Amino acid sequence: SVYVTHKVLPLHSEGFGRLLEQTVHSCEYFFDSVHAMAKRLADFVRIVVPFEPDTNLVCLAINPAGNTSLAEMNRFGRELFSAMKVDPEQPVQVKRFIASYTSLLRDNLPDAQAERIATEVGIAQNKFRLRPDEAAGEADHMFILRHTLMNPWLLREREGRNYIDRYLEYLEGRIREQLRPAE
Repeated sequence: SVYVTHKVLPLHSEGFGRLLEQTVHSCEYFFDSVHAMAKRLADFVRIVVPFEPDTNLVCLAINPAGNTSLAEMNRFGRELFSAMKVDPEQPVQVKRFIASYTSLLRDNLPDAQAERIATEVGIAQNKFRLRPDEAAGEADHMFILRHTLMNPWLLREREGRNYIDRYLEYLEGRIREQLRPAE
């Protein structure tokens, strides 16, 4: 199988390298598309890429506009994620999209980075603390959605749209839905 794989996709820029190149293009496309979505939704939420990606991993921090509580931002992110997480009680096929998340731990960040990220998402630096008080809206971590863009066919169009466009349209819809006041 290794022999056949190397014959079909040799380990050089015109073989396996082309697949890797596509994953990088997908990441760049996702990154640019997220910035466009962030501008569209700026009146409702702040969408921030905490670290510019240097691979095919892109994380998003999402905070409702005007919110200064990191604990509330984390609650909002978890609620957003809840519709996209794997549920062991259901087949994965019932989910339109499946997401993953990670936590950006305050303990792992230099002060300047923590301040920059907190400011970009609209959280006061003193809310992103090593020893937080959740009642005061503080937390020692920032909940972020994690996107690993390793599929080389994400930009292939189907019905006039690619997978990334469909996912970001879904995410935007989920954000808007979650921000709607309960009736």
